[in-house]
Amino acid sequence: MDAEVFHDHYLLQAEWLAPGRHWLYRKIGLAGHERILDFGCGSGVITEEIRQICGRPVTAVDKDPEILEFARGKFPQNKYRIGNENDLLEEKQRFDLIVLSFVLMWQRLPLIFLKKMKKLLDTGGTLLILAEPDYGGRIDYPPKLDFLKDIFSCHILQSGGDPYLGRKLKSLLQKSGFRSEVGLASCLNYPESYQTDVWDREWRFWQQLAGLNDLTLKKISRLEIDAARRRERLVVFPVFYAIAGSL
Repeated sequence: MDAEVFHDHYLLQAEWLAPGRHWLYRKIGLAGHERILDFGCGSGVITEEIRQICGRPVTAVDKDPEILEFARGKFPQNKYRIGNENDLLEEKQRFDLIVLSFVLMWQRLPLIFLKKMKKLLDTGGTLLILAEPDYGGRIDYPPKLDFLKDIFSCHILQSGGDPYLGRKLKSLLQKSGFRSEVGLASCLNYPESYQTDVWDREWRFWQQLAGLNDLTLKKISRLEIDAARRRERLVVFPVFYAIAGSL
């Protein structure tokens, strides 16, 4: 996927979820953490946000070299590296805060992944899961847009992800040896003030990611824009958070 399109999606996603995310930052005292890992950093939007709050470079890891190079060019003050959790464990890396956002849903074995995250934490460290969605709880209005939930869920499943990870978050953390606070980070509500270009930008991302053809994309875009103009468009989309530490 084109890195610029990916970055555009990350920016929109960060904007939609900003209130809940900043509430979590305040709750854990983000500025007081020193060794911070943003795992699955993507284009670096959240990485840079954390750096600006903490005033120190953040270690950012992703397995995609293209998107990581984009992040490095966009936000050069952080420490970027290609790799995965096994690489960090082999190097005996430790962090007092690990941040995940839309990462656990893409893990083939999320329980094993969480156990590895636990090993990467210093004693007393915190795992902050900013966002894990549950597409099964998504509501689209007006009803003619109900089919969008199925498009997203089917694509995520076909790509090896879990569109229903949010509802499993508490259980996964308990089974992997974490004590945790799990809650609802946000429900996305597309405001009436959003302009046509916002819809276009987001659907360009999904066109590349899910392989939507032009005809399908135009149909969806037309329905979205028409509903917004009639002041009917609403999306309720449960996104879960977790603050976790070792038992």
